[in-house]
Amino acid sequence: MPADVPTSLQPMAEAFGLPLAETRVLETAEGEFHILAPVSWPDARVEAWLDWSRTIVLDLPRGAPTAAADAPADPLLGGGPDRFVRSLAAWGLALGVLDEGSARPFREPLVTLMAAGRLAFGPRALVGVRAWSLEADPADPPKPSALAVGSSAFRDLARRGDERLRPVAEAVRRCAGEAAACADPRLNQALARAALAARAAGASDADVAAAIALAPFDDIAAGGAAAPSIVVAGRTADAGLAARLGWRSAGQTVAFSNRDAESLQLAASAASAALDVSTFSEAELEAAVRLAILALEIETSAGPCAIPAAAFVRRDRRPLALSIVGMAERLVAEAVAFGEADARTRAASLTALATAVALEQSALLASRLGPHRRWPQEADAGLAGIEARIAAVQALDDNETARGALERLQSARILAVEHGLRHSLLLSGVLDPELALRIGAVAAPGEPWRGPAIRSQTADGRLITVLAEPALQALARLGRDIGAARAQTLGTRTLEDDALLSPAALRERSFTDHEIGAAEAALAFAPSLKTAFAPAVLGTGFVVDALGADPVEAAAPAFDTLEFAGFAPADLAQAEARLLGRGRLEGAVFSCASEVAIEDRLAMIAAIDPFLDAPCVARLELPFEAPPAEAERLQALAAAVGARAARVERAGPPAGFRLEIPEAAPAEARKLPEPPPRERIIEVERRRRRLPDRRKGYIQKAQVGGHKVYLHTGEYDDGELGEIFLDMHKEGAAFRSVMNNFAIAISIGLQYGVPLEEFVDAFVSTRFEPAGTVEGNVAIRSATSILDYVFRELGVSYLGRKDLANADPAGLDADGLGAGAKEPQPAARFISKGFARGGAPDNLVILPLPRRENDPG
Repeated sequence: MPADVPTSLQPMAEAFGLPLAETRVLETAEGEFHILAPVSWPDARVEAWLDWSRTIVLDLPRGAPTAAADAPADPLLGGGPDRFVRSLAAWGLALGVLDEGSARPFREPLVTLMAAGRLAFGPRALVGVRAWSLEADPADPPKPSALAVGSSAFRDLARRGDERLRPVAEAVRRCAGEAAACADPRLNQALARAALAARAAGASDADVAAAIALAPFDDIAAGGAAAPSIVVAGRTADAGLAARLGWRSAGQTVAFSNRDAESLQLAASAASAALDVSTFSEAELEAAVRLAILALEIETSAGPCAIPAAAFVRRDRRPLALSIVGMAERLVAEAVAFGEADARTRAASLTALATAVALEQSALLASRLGPHRRWPQEADAGLAGIEARIAAVQALDDNETARGALERLQSARILAVEHGLRHSLLLSGVLDPELALRIGAVAAPGEPWRGPAIRSQTADGRLITVLAEPALQALARLGRDIGAARAQTLGTRTLEDDALLSPAALRERSFTDHEIGAAEAALAFAPSLKTAFAPAVLGTGFVVDALGADPVEAAAPAFDTLEFAGFAPADLAQAEARLLGRGRLEGAVFSCASEVAIEDRLAMIAAIDPFLDAPCVARLELPFEAPPAEAERLQALAAAVGARAARVERAGPPAGFRLEIPEAAPAEARKLPEPPPRERIIEVERRRRRLPDRRKGYIQKAQVGGHKVYLHTGEYDDGELGEIFLDMHKEGAAFRSVMNNFAIAISIGLQYGVPLEEFVDAFVSTRFEPAGTVEGNVAIRSATSILDYVFRELGVSYLGRKDLANADPAGLDADGLGAGAKEPQPAARFISKGFARGGAPDNLVILPLPRRENDPG
């Protein structure tokens, strides 16, 4: 028997035994299936195994020895595990990996581990290319597809955006006012018009919001092409661009080195498996890892690949992707808090042991079958990797597991120096979603556990909530009352003697024993009190006739029977916690994913990453409303603590998300309606609205780039702007004349009904000298030209365009003429005494009122 076949798994298989199984009826899109499955597994997990099993055929090689098929078929989980292991055993014999004496010790524990849900293998193509059949080198060798963030190809991809959204981003970029005002469609009228146009063109409001958020960054656009699956970014340079692209396009992994990007790509092409180590002893862990590596070695050669490129990678590099899962559950069972240093040491030691055993097994296989084809070129890097792991183990706090890992690593180093390694990659920190579903609700590498309450399925198909096995083990280890802990987590699930909803209290509110019994039965499965006491449970007739509810209201999904019956919402919340539980246990040991800080998660990943070939991908979770800068911050944090790869996972928009965009921008609202089509076009003379002979307005003196300019305004009686004059001093006569006649032209346009908004949008951001710093105007601090300054001032003062102000607009008064007063001011400061001719009372004052957020003034 080959020395690399773990005979120590035989007693473990006998100890585990096959799980108690039952025939489950599954209704899928393809029809109804009867499948033998473990009794405690929920339908979703069983269906995932069924989907996998239907891809597994008993494809024995020609002339396969009978030892591969001498046992009766096992129908568990659709017979998939049995067919898979038989195929592996047959191909192992044919390829020389196994011999007749080792086929059965290989097959039986492997089936047992899969049947117990402790080991699951990745998807297999029904047809394709097998690595063992390839002889000639490919005409076009596969190349790494990861993009470097600094490359021109990556930048072109980042800038590629949705043409419908470009005007949205440009409207924000052109705005030179306060950042918040520029990004608010309610305050930036140009943005409002662009956003409405994008919405009309079919862009979603979420895309429009992304375009607004990304507008300040010239290196990236909103929408457009999907991001590459893996990009390479340094820990500082260009990392911000990668984070912003990840914020824009979910599912992109950022590797912080070329080597890690290559290992992630290798893992994507490799034969994969997940091993749940939550309950293994160290000896069982060693045996299980050896068995999994042996199985993946056979699968690498014999398993079909959907595309030839993957088969060539498997032939030349022989990568394996074994994920060690369930570490967080093991820490809970051992009563070690995830965020503590002891937890990181324990997880790192166990991961180091798994890696050491995998390396030793790979070297043993290389001694019999030869190293992978690229070993001569990669020998130095491969041996350096073993040395790095030895150093990492020696840096851990001394413990028995770490000592065992060190011993195995030293053995692997000796074997690798002499024989090389059979595989270029062994352990992976990435867990495929399909594998995660089949291996069960256990934590992925580096992740905290999901919590003490898990869903289990009863014989009649109902899902109930029970305490997870790790929680029970931790409670026993800590000496805590399991009954009290169960009540705290899962609730009492009975109305008897409840402080608020006891049967006696319910009878006082017209409930009868029939309704109380129905609610009591529903409590065993209900996710909330509202569901347990829903009209569908109690009977709509009772809710309408006995409680007096309106039939239409009672039929609404939001109807709450208990609240309608007179129970206070705060009291109901406390009762729900008693009856249905809080879903969690007190104490750091029991902290679940939602309670573990991102810093602790990243620290755990940094602790186990040195022992993995393909790194964990740190999940940087963000709410939908988080800005791109938050993605940059979290990615920088991941790089700083030593994570090797990260992925921004931004939540999708909430249901019914809609931006608040003014439905009709003022500039559009003031346009004259288009005349209906006629047979003849009749020109209608526009009438000029002349200003009153005695008019009010203001004069604003300022200096733009050191050049003095006076802006005079004239207003109609209703306060609308009707004319402007521009006076400039110490300028040439030609320039002064041009500016003066330009002001006359604008005045005539205003009097003929041209909206001021059109002039503002047309002349803001024009560039010519003089330009630069503006002095004498508290709202405008800089301008790119005289016209830019003038129309910014008019936009702020007459249109409430805070986005055009490049000083703090909070300091402006109601007219935008100066700093807002904190004390009452005499009206004479703002009303011309000469214009009023004494008509205004002397005691008139203007009170400083706080502005509302949407007040255009």
